[in-house]
Amino acid sequence: MKVAVVTGAAGSIGAAVCLRLVERGFRVFAVDVDEEGLARLPEAVTAVRCDLTDLASYDLVASVVKEGAGRCDVLVNNAGIVVTTPFEEATAQELLREQQLNLQAPMLLTRALFPLLQEARGQVVSVVSLGALLPLAQSPGYSASKFGLRGFLLGLAMREKETGVGVSIVNPSAVDTPMLRHEAATGGSPLNFLGRPMEAGAVAEVVVGRLRRPRLETNLPASDGWLVKTAMLFPALVRRARPVLEWVARPALRKYQRRHGIS
Repeated sequence: MKVAVVTGAAGSIGAAVCLRLVERGFRVFAVDVDEEGLARLPEAVTAVRCDLTDLASYDLVASVVKEGAGRCDVLVNNAGIVVTTPFEEATAQELLREQQLNLQAPMLLTRALFPLLQEARGQVVSVVSLGALLPLAQSPGYSASKFGLRGFLLGLAMREKETGVGVSIVNPSAVDTPMLRHEAATGGSPLNFLGRPMEAGAVAEVVVGRLRRPRLETNLPASDGWLVKTAMLFPALVRRARPVLEWVARPALRKYQRRHGIS
């Protein structure tokens, strides 16, 4: 039986990934700090409750997987948070935790599980973000963490022939999750609503699909990916255009807020 480790497993995307992996016959180790959320996952899932900002957590997860299954075929890096407090008002602790969970945790957990992944000639599939390509004024720390994570993964992928470990990056646009609702309520980027937010299940389908059809990078939707890549050929122009783009997106943001009872 193949073995997968999924972080952020209690969240909308993570839970959907776990369910699909179980349906495909994987033994799943679900990693999250949310004990109640982990309890809602299918009984076939092995819950590993830990805080991925704690340095001891990476060896703990690797030990649990090695002792419980003896192998690791897939690591899905999915856990993440966003700080929407204006940068000049955010605390050092807020900013540090954002970097730890979004960037350092996937790096260090990948490192801890790498020997098992190499033995299995496995895959690392990471849910990153189109925010790894387009900086967001309201959450620069999030942008920094996602830009950095994408760079790490692209660098790791360059050694795939040497290591035997495949790498796939999935960059969704806004996804209708509690994190997006948090952003909508606390001053996150209106650019999240230039298009219709995706469903978590649609992202999970792509993540799991990459196990059968590996691809270095997938942007969701593809049209948004091409738009962002083209726009970022002219970053100064994007900066000037931001007020107009946000103005265009605000009606959709207000509609989303009304639908979810966000004042």
